[in-house]
Amino acid sequence: MSEGNIVWIFYSSKTEPELLTFYADGLAYLRDQEIGLEVIDVSENMDKAQEYKVKSTPTVLIEKGDEIKERYEVISYLSGILEKKELERIFE
Repeated sequence: MSEGNIVWIFYSSKTEPELLTFYADGLAYLRDQEIGLEVIDVSENMDKAQEYKVKSTPTVLIEKGDEIKERYEVISYLSGILEKKELERIFE
């Protein structure tokens, strides 16, 4: 695994059930590159969302070298962030 690189996705399966399907190519890229992927359904794990100060969904956090480097909140800000080409840019 790319040491210390993790993408955290906080979403709600109740209000955004299609999110993970919509970004399947980007998520496959993360797995192929052995970049950590943590998908947190806030409907089931509010404690983790509170730990990372997630106030709205979806929220994506990019952790590099054990530190959160980028934070994207709300769907309008996620435009493209989980697409393969954007993830390649971030992690290469």
